Amino acid sequence: MGKMVIRYKIFPTDIDVNLQTIYDEIKQKLAGQAEVGQFKTEPIAFGLSALILDIRVDDNVDMDSIESTIKELKNVSELEVIASTKV
Repeated sequence: MGKMVIRYKIFPTDIDVNLQTIYDEIKQKLAGQAEVGQFKTEPIAFGLSALILDIRVDDNVDMDSIESTIKELKNVSELEVIASTKV
């Protein structure tokens, strides 16, 4: 069984949302399902920044489940897959 790394761009609901808080919530929710890497921020517009995050999973994991878990978080507006690769 192999591993995959998926890079996500995660948009907060508002410019006042703390991206570190979103990151911490994702790590907590995905514990046991995925390995959450470090994050960086990317400025979007008008003070809004997105969270860029790598998540490492087994290649047989249902990605829809992972994405649904992230989208259900209170301060997450939208989620976009930027890249994925096998490792």
